Amino acid sequence: PYYISPEVLAGNYDKSCDIWSLGIILYIFLCGYPPFEGDNSTQIFTNVLKQELHFDEEDWKHISSEAKDLIKRMLDKNPETRITAEQSLEHKWFSIQ
Repeated sequence: PYYISPEVLAGNYDKSCDIWSLGIILYIFLCGYPPFEGDNSTQIFTNVLKQELHFDEEDWKHISSEAKDLIKRMLDKNPETRITAEQSLEHKWFSIQ
């Protein structure tokens, strides 16, 4: 349930839902926990739909602004404006030296 996108929950989705799931994985990889949590699947699904994306200051203080920007774009709740796979690979986070 942690990786499900809002549009999958709505039953109308395309390949952009995979970008959402990858954004969730990247978020977890960088801080150790998912952005939308809950005690059960129903709570997680509700939070995916209604909760705003948040970067806890203490947990994210050593994470670059470029990484946070990429995650924000990957976890855009609107699949029409969500970053694409190609755009993700061209994101400035991948070119930081």
